Amino acid sequence: MTGADVVVVGAGIVGAATARELAVRGAAVTLVDRGEVSGGTTGLGEGNVLASDKDAGPELGLTQTGLRVYDELDARLGPEAQIRRKGALIIHPEPDTWAAEPARVQRLRAAGVEAELLGPAEVRDREPALTGEIQGASFFPGDLQCAPRAITRALAREAVEAGGTVRTGCAVAAVEVRDGRAVGVRTADGRITADAVVLAAGAWSAPLARSAGLAVPVEPRWGQLALLAAPRPAEPRLVRHKVIDGSYLASVLSAAPELQLSTVIETTWEGDVLVGSSRARRGFDTSVDPAVTEAMLARAARLMPGLRTLAVADAWAGLRPWLPDHLPAIGPSVRVPGLSLATGHEGAGVALGPVTGRVVAQALCGEPTAVDLGPFDPDRFAVVAAGGQ
Repeated sequence: MTGADVVVVGAGIVGAATARELAVRGAAVTLVDRGEVSGGTTGLGEGNVLASDKDAGPELGLTQTGLRVYDELDARLGPEAQIRRKGALIIHPEPDTWAAEPARVQRLRAAGVEAELLGPAEVRDREPALTGEIQGASFFPGDLQCAPRAITRALAREAVEAGGTVRTGCAVAAVEVRDGRAVGVRTADGRITADAVVLAAGAWSAPLARSAGLAVPVEPRWGQLALLAAPRPAEPRLVRHKVIDGSYLASVLSAAPELQLSTVIETTWEGDVLVGSSRARRGFDTSVDPAVTEAMLARAARLMPGLRTLAVADAWAGLRPWLPDHLPAIGPSVRVPGLSLATGHEGAGVALGPVTGRVVAQALCGEPTAVDLGPFDPDRFAVVAAGGQ
């Protein structure tokens, strides 16, 4: 596809990575967003790149490849990316989740993920502030944290340096289709023609896909975080790793629309403490619920009572792009030639954004893709809908 025109819709980490990967391959790329680069969901999360919260399957394979892409980003961007390879602890306060953990860890290790099981004393050696009652934990040393907003802006910059164009403040109203093929997008400022269109608009992707005639049931899945101010200097850090309650794994996989609460705890680059986690499907509402903040803090304090000594400095909410089968939609559509999707990553958009951009670019440029895109087929929902009629 060298020399062809591609318009990428959405300048979060997925879209910026796609634009960069296409541009360095010689494609003429235009990256468009109604707001700024990394002005939406990308910059609202913790910046995690995790294998620890996965199980064996296609998303794990994509994550493992994504971790290797982060090695490249670390080498290329250096301190700008703020990558910290601090590892993750999946903590199990409850006997039922702990009982299932050895088998899950065995599956992950068989797939090539470095992991080990720890008893309560070993956990507290690694995380002294974790004084609540626990059954044990699994430790994943390869997991990392980064600065997603800075990385996204760097990827957009690299796309421009390779000859691409970035248009911010440019809202896309629809995908233009002619003779069944995507041929560009319609914006408030006019049409942008292209040989290919990539939808990377996160939770806002569904109506754009529908405008091209493709059913992709992406929904916004609301989530809220709280920031606790740590005393300065912030070393030694109160929380040394990413700490995840074992119940988090079930909350991610739940299809229930109502509020799902679990516990995640970690520090920011500056040393303050982030506390989550919450999930609910309630449309595009991004309001902060103080009751949810209090519920998250109460859960987290069961594991780390010392968190109650820290003041709440801020709280905010964002929208994860959720798909009902818990896999993103990645790659070219056969039903709508010229249209590719890169959306539906739920809470793993930062982890999977750079690798998604790479495999989408590989597919568009006729290269072998780094992972099999079959499980992520963006047409799979249309096929299911047709089969159910």
